[in-house]
Amino acid sequence: MSDPIVIKIPLDKPAIPVDVAPGTEIVLRGFYTSRHDGSVIDAATTTWPKEAPGGASVDAGGFIDLESGGFHLTSRDIAKHEIHAVATGKGGEACAAVGVSAPCLPLRTRPAVSRLMTQSEWAASLDGAGIEVVLPPPPIVAAPPGAVPFLQVGAGIVVAAVVGLGALRWRKRRAASPEGQLVALAEALRKKLARADQVLAAPLAPAVEAALKAVRERRVDARSAEGRRVAEVLRRVDMRIEESIRQARAEEEQQAADELVQEMESALEAADEVKRTHA
Repeated sequence: MSDPIVIKIPLDKPAIPVDVAPGTEIVLRGFYTSRHDGSVIDAATTTWPKEAPGGASVDAGGFIDLESGGFHLTSRDIAKHEIHAVATGKGGEACAAVGVSAPCLPLRTRPAVSRLMTQSEWAASLDGAGIEVVLPPPPIVAAPPGAVPFLQVGAGIVVAAVVGLGALRWRKRRAASPEGQLVALAEALRKKLARADQVLAAPLAPAVEAALKAVRERRVDARSAEGRRVAEVLRRVDMRIEESIRQARAEEEQQAADELVQEMESALEAADEVKRTHA
């Protein structure tokens, strides 16, 4: 029997699609603890500590908006931070809104908004192993006896496909991990620096390369506080590069407009001169 598929839910994407048929049960497990207010939040529940205003309490709302993603909550274990949900084959409004296929697991923005924080600030305040979704393994379909020779002929192709699929899933899990996200951010910055203003890129490029090397060599743990500091600085660099690119584009557009206006004005002067000559 195949093993279940386990996917870590990223906090920097509004939703992730889940390829399951209606009636399929999924399991979400894990939680985060916020340094902002001490609350513990899992996929469907927020637990407030006794030190919180109003004392200890539990709210029936967590990270995932299950109903708008096409799932129905069937059970929750607050102590284990584990919930079970079933794909309904209906809804999926939140999936369409962010451009992913339904059903999906959309992140709720209310936890951040209710704390007067942006989504990125809220995510940066969280500690913990995170939340993952466990999907059932794909069904195994028994082949009829007459098909066995054909399956034997294609065994090599099937094995290669399985290996390729396994590698693809591993890469997806790796990309969704904190390390993968940090590496992706640094690599994206490297590409942007190649087309940014060289005056800005010259001092930033070595620093981005150093950050990328440190993460790949695991000298900085992307899950740690220091890893989050590195990620925050890289995001600031990204914003600075984007600002520089926008400014360069605006200057190029202004120059093109100035040249066009000057050319049109010269043409108008020439037309007026011709008109005076023939008057």
